[in-house]
Amino acid sequence: VAPEETAKVRYSTKRSNSGTYWVGYEPSAVIVDRYLYISENGGMFFCIDLDTMELVWAQDTRDDSNSTPVFQWSEDGTTGYIYTAPSLHWTADSNKEGYISIYKLDARTGEIIWEHPIDCHTVTDVSGGVQSSPLLGKPGTELEGLIIYTIARTPNGWNGICVAFDTETGEVVWEKSMDRYTWSSPAALYTEDGEAYIVLCDSVGNLSLLEGS
Repeated sequence: VAPEETAKVRYSTKRSNSGTYWVGYEPSAVIVDRYLYISENGGMFFCIDLDTMELVWAQDTRDDSNSTPVFQWSEDGTTGYIYTAPSLHWTADSNKEGYISIYKLDARTGEIIWEHPIDCHTVTDVSGGVQSSPLLGKPGTELEGLIIYTIARTPNGWNGICVAFDTETGEVVWEKSMDRYTWSSPAALYTEDGEAYIVLCDSVGNLSLLEGS
């Protein structure tokens, strides 16, 4: 790698939460071809053309994001999709309650294909919502057609859930309640015949193995 002079570009967008927020990036970016996809602390999700450094589109996802997005091609390879979700931070009410949404976006336009809201709680410096990256099910296995998220501090301040969504519709296929919330990303194990198992770690050190079916 032999980088040339650093390119610095500033983008201005409208956001639903125009009051309290801070700027910066915590998740990792996803790069496909010449396009960079990344979410940021103020609640925006960006697609940037790395050849021109121009902003292709921006989508408002409402709140502080710490989750690295996942990219998926359509079956025919012509359309790309992005899965992303924020934590609950700026948009929580005075009781530290609110909701976050799981989003599926069109990677070309940023259009929201589906959105699934989930009620949750937050605590200062240890926020709820989505803090981890999702698990996209592998084709040809029990997890095909699923995107799996862990959500912290729901339905109360100490519990959590692991949820599998249908990638086409955004509907909940199954949900696993957790005695303690997690910030950890779910990981998949697959057998040769396509059976799937999911590894979950929670905030007090418990390690669980779930059947994928």
